[in-house]
Amino acid sequence: MPPRPLLLRRWIGRVSTATLVVAMFVVALGACVLGLVVWKGYDSHKIALAQSETEMRNLSHSLAEHATHTFQGADVVLDDIVSFMKWRPHPSPVFNERLRALADNLPQLSDVAILDADGQLTYASVKPVPVLDNSDRSYFRYHRANDDHTLLITGPIQSRTSGVWVFVVSRRLETADGKFFGVVVATIESEYFSTFYKTFDLGPGGSISLLHSDGRLLIQWPSLQTGRDLANMALFQKALPRSPDGYYLTVSPFDGLTKYLAYRRVSRYPLVVTVARTEDSVLSGWREAVRSDAVVATAMLACVVLLAAGLAAQLRTRQEVQNLLRERDAHYRLIDTNMGDVIVLTDEVGILRFVSMSVETVLGLKADRLVGRLWTVLVHPDDVPFVEAVGAGLPDSPAGLCVEFRMRCPEGRLVWLEANFAYTRNEDGPTDCVVSTLRDITRRKAMEKEVEALNARLAELARTDGLTGLPNRRSLDGFVARVITSSPTLSVLMIDVDDFKGFNDHFGHQGGDDALRQLGHLFGGLVASVHGFAARYGGEEFTIVLPGADAVAAVDFAESLQAAVRTLAIRNPASARGYLTVSIGIACGTAPCDSTVLLRDADIALYEAKRRGRDCCVTAATAFVDDAAPLQPEQPSASADATS
Repeated sequence: MPPRPLLLRRWIGRVSTATLVVAMFVVALGACVLGLVVWKGYDSHKIALAQSETEMRNLSHSLAEHATHTFQGADVVLDDIVSFMKWRPHPSPVFNERLRALADNLPQLSDVAILDADGQLTYASVKPVPVLDNSDRSYFRYHRANDDHTLLITGPIQSRTSGVWVFVVSRRLETADGKFFGVVVATIESEYFSTFYKTFDLGPGGSISLLHSDGRLLIQWPSLQTGRDLANMALFQKALPRSPDGYYLTVSPFDGLTKYLAYRRVSRYPLVVTVARTEDSVLSGWREAVRSDAVVATAMLACVVLLAAGLAAQLRTRQEVQNLLRERDAHYRLIDTNMGDVIVLTDEVGILRFVSMSVETVLGLKADRLVGRLWTVLVHPDDVPFVEAVGAGLPDSPAGLCVEFRMRCPEGRLVWLEANFAYTRNEDGPTDCVVSTLRDITRRKAMEKEVEALNARLAELARTDGLTGLPNRRSLDGFVARVITSSPTLSVLMIDVDDFKGFNDHFGHQGGDDALRQLGHLFGGLVASVHGFAARYGGEEFTIVLPGADAVAAVDFAESLQAAVRTLAIRNPASARGYLTVSIGIACGTAPCDSTVLLRDADIALYEAKRRGRDCCVTAATAFVDDAAPLQPEQPSASADATS
């Protein structure tokens, strides 16, 4: 075959000068027109995206301000009521009229109400005041259990007075001496936000979302979805940690469309506002301009191409025939030499009659040295019986069979091969010849083993707390579920590190993590000697389960554990004792018992232990009965906050 430069010179010699000039002119003109269209389209594309970003960022800022003003108005009202109720805990019934006036003067508020310490509705802007027990509401349970005085946003939930979906904003009520006295709540109808959001035209597929900073969807317009957990979105995982406001391209979790998303975090409250427009909506005007430019450019080029088409027809026909003949021969050689699979043909007794040239690339063997040898030369001796057993079923498998086996290469390397083999076919049906396709799957086998090992490791990590090395909450639930039916008695210890927030403030989070690791190691060693189970429950809380232990044994174990913690002598300037201590709540049960009740009772006992001054252990029975125990006030410490 002549060298490639010689073929090029012969082709140029057969083409006239006029044809070359026409071809060069068409190419040059087409390149100029195409470059102009591309440059114009690129420039207008940047302008369209920049304009959309500016508009959407401004809108997200305006919506964030709207949300701030909406909840700030309710916050001011609730703060005023909290201050009033602190010094006049039992106002006259005329106070309901004042609540109605507040609800009427603020358009975003639908109801304002006050719940007593038992969750009973005592005052409300609704006339007449209904008899309601809201002690089961999540916001009431939160305020009763936490001395948090900030505004709590809950919802959306269905109002028990009006039946509509509302957002609840609430504040904790306390007496002058700091005791829990109840909750003041105000409701904002979801319709208030949707009515405002629908005044904006975002095009087809556009949407506005109001979300809680923990990822809960409060409301999404126009679908009006609520309550969905979006914490795994890129918005909360990547965008918000980097900046409180931004703009990026993403795939919508609501309809799967690609959209440009502008977001803004509300500075005063735990809220995030997003504005989304589909990529098609943002670029619709730009696409129309590009289409019109492309139509004009195409019309111009079509006229030029038609003039050159006649001249190029003869040259194209001649060249296609020549190329077809050359390429056909080259393709056969390339396929045989460079294909990733090895094609093997064996006769009726298993002798290799044909082996493709790719066997040298794939397996490092020479094709001519394999022809005439038995097929077993390609199979590891240990796998020959297995391959023979599979091959015995070939006559009953018209579609062929697939088998995986090993082979030892000449350099000693062990490889895995996947073989697909079947009888060669003609009009009379299968013959005695077998055609096989061999593929090297060594890397796939290695990856499968790596994946199995990684899956096992991931399963272990999912059950272990990464900081302390103890089992996590999921492992705790599984352990309790297993032993609660098999053990006649069961004791649960809820452990909380005393004044740990002040410890963190003084030593930093690294010091706090080191202390938790020491405690986790200590607890793990203690429960190992009694066949118990220790887990990190969350934050600075730990849980120990003692199967077979009654209340006396559990108390003895808890006291020994507290002594062991004191022995560590971890300095804690935030504690009145000067060193790190723990409070323990104990709950015991006999089979059959409810694990949820045990954990709840242990948690209640833990709160009682902290109420009694910390560094002590309290059983659930004592916590429920001994209501007359004196309340020991918090002792101020060197830290800014000594609350654990």
